[in-house]
Amino acid sequence: MGSPELLLCRRCGVLHPLPTRPADDDALADLASFRAEHDPHGLVSAERVAEPALFDGVTADPMSARWFRVAIGNEVLLVHSWRASIDEPCRFELSAGLPATTDSTGVDEPLLRRALDRHFYPQAIRAAKVERILAVVRSVVGRLDARDVEIAFDDPTYPNAAIGPLPDGLDQDVLGGCAAFLDAWELDRLRAFVTEHRAADGALAVRVRRLLDRSAA
Repeated sequence: MGSPELLLCRRCGVLHPLPTRPADDDALADLASFRAEHDPHGLVSAERVAEPALFDGVTADPMSARWFRVAIGNEVLLVHSWRASIDEPCRFELSAGLPATTDSTGVDEPLLRRALDRHFYPQAIRAAKVERILAVVRSVVGRLDARDVEIAFDDPTYPNAAIGPLPDGLDQDVLGGCAAFLDAWELDRLRAFVTEHRAADGALAVRVRRLLDRSAA
């Protein structure tokens, strides 16, 4: 266990973050107020579990609610953090469970389209063929199980998003799907493109997203 990060009042099911050092006066006053209210109930220290939080909005948005786990010894609990307005501090409460989610896999299609145009230049490939390449990539990556993507880094552009390389074998699926409509020279150029862009920083990188299922709310 590392240093405790939150204090939990089990009776009330609420938590309060421990301020980082050096702490400002407002943070210390908020902690003192929390202790005054909940110390009689008995407070325990909790540490964040090293796993990604689940957000209902962009990670950098201070209004985004999040769910994360904390550990108290060998006990692991789920916490829901949220705020009613930007002027209020975050509230931390124990949660009975995570909201329903679905996983999706895809690529940055505008980026892929621009990268293909640059790769084929100055030779010309019809726009209709570029769109068919995108359709093949969309189909191949869309069938991918998110658990098969080796995550390289988080993607702050979207909630609960991360980026990983195109998994082994899918490069051949992409090329095989495009072989039916590309000329021989086009397929050779595409083969070089796939090799160049399949890494996590390439145009064929896979974006994995955990989407909150609003229909289940």
